[in-house]
Amino acid sequence: MPGPGRGFYAAATLSGMAFGGLAVAVPMHVAALHRPASLAGQLLASVTVAVACGALGAGALGRLVGSARNVLAASMLVTALGQGVLLVAATTALMLVGTALVGAGIGLFWVSSQMLLGRSSGAAGSERGFAYHYAAYTLGVAGGSAVAGLTVAVLRRAGADEALAVQLSYAVGTAATLAALALWHPERRGGPAGASRRIRPRTAPTGIAMQLPDLLLVAALAMMLPLVPLVLVRQFHLAPVVVGLTFAGVQAGKVGGTLAGRVTCREHGHRTTILILLGSGAVLSLLLSVSTSLVGAPLFVLVLIATAFVTTGAWPLIVDSALARTEPSHRPGTTVTWNVCEYGVIAAMTATSGWLLASFHRPELLFTFGAGLLAAAAVAAAVVLCRPVYAPDLAVEAALEPVP
Repeated sequence: MPGPGRGFYAAATLSGMAFGGLAVAVPMHVAALHRPASLAGQLLASVTVAVACGALGAGALGRLVGSARNVLAASMLVTALGQGVLLVAATTALMLVGTALVGAGIGLFWVSSQMLLGRSSGAAGSERGFAYHYAAYTLGVAGGSAVAGLTVAVLRRAGADEALAVQLSYAVGTAATLAALALWHPERRGGPAGASRRIRPRTAPTGIAMQLPDLLLVAALAMMLPLVPLVLVRQFHLAPVVVGLTFAGVQAGKVGGTLAGRVTCREHGHRTTILILLGSGAVLSLLLSVSTSLVGAPLFVLVLIATAFVTTGAWPLIVDSALARTEPSHRPGTTVTWNVCEYGVIAAMTATSGWLLASFHRPELLFTFGAGLLAAAAVAAAVVLCRPVYAPDLAVEAALEPVP
C-alpha cells in the first residue's frame, strides 16, 4: 500500500516548527506586555477553538479542492497567513486574529494528515506511519520553539524591546510554513465536480466512546503543557532563551516517547503499551505537582521532559488503535468528528488552566488535575481497546479520492 511520500513527513516537520514558535512566543508576548496569565490561556485556547473549526470545515474544503493532499496544502497557506498577521500584530485583537488563523490551518493539517494515514489502520505495522508523522511534527515543534527563544535572545541583545523581540520571532513560523508549502506540491484536481466522496462528521456513540482515551489524554496535556513557558518565567525566573530550549527539550521528549512507544508496541501490543504509558504519565504528573514548590528548576524540567516522553508517546498509538476499530468506510467522517471534539476539549482545558493559574497562582494545581485525567484515560483505554480490529478496505480507500 503506497504511503503519502517523504515530502509528507518533511512538511509535517516544518508545520511543527510554525506551531512550536507560536507556543513559546504567545506566553512570552503576554508576559512582556505585563498582561495576566489568563490572556495567554485565552489566546492559546483561541488557537484550539480555531483548530476545531478548521477540522469541521475540512470535509467541505476537500470537496472544493479535490483531495486530502490538496487540503494539506491549503492548511499551510492558512497557517502562513496567520503567522504573517502575528508578525505585524500590535494589539490583542490582531493577536487573536493571527492565532485563530494559525489554529484553523492546524485543524486542516491534522484532519488531512490523518485521512492520508488512516487508510492503512488495522494493517500490520500501521502505527508506524502515525508514529513517524507525529515524531516529525514534534521534532519540528522542538526546533521551532528553540529557534524562537534564540531569536528573542538575539534581538534583545541587539537592543530590541522585549515585546518587539517576541513579536518578530513569529517570522520563524512564517518561514517554516512557506518552506513546507514549497515541499508539498498540491495535485491537479481530476474528474468532474463532486467526484470526490462527500465527507461528513460522524457522531455515532461507539465512535465517541472509542475516542474517550484520546480526549482524556489531550485534556491532561492541555491542562499541563501550554502555560509551562509562563511557569518557567514567573515561577523559576528563567531567561527567554532557557524557556525556548526547555520547551524544545519537552518536544524532544515527545519525539523519543513516540519512537519508544512504537518499539514497545511491537513487543507488547497496542493495548498494553498504551496502559503502561498512560499510567506512568499519571505518576510523573504527580511528581511535577510536588516539584513546582519543593525543588528547583533543573529537577522540574527533568520531570517535565519525562512526563512528555511517556504521555505523548501514547497518542499516535491511541489514534491508530481507535481508527483500526472503526469501520473503514466510516473513518473519514469519524476523523473529522474526532478532531473537532479533541480540539474543543483542548480549548476548554487550556482556558481553564489559564484561569486556575491567574486565580490561584499555584501551578501545582495544573499538574494535579493532569494526573487525574491521565489515570482516567488509562481506565478508558483498558475498556474500549477490547473491541475487535477491522482490516483496511482497499476498495473503500480508493473511493476516498477523486477520479484522476
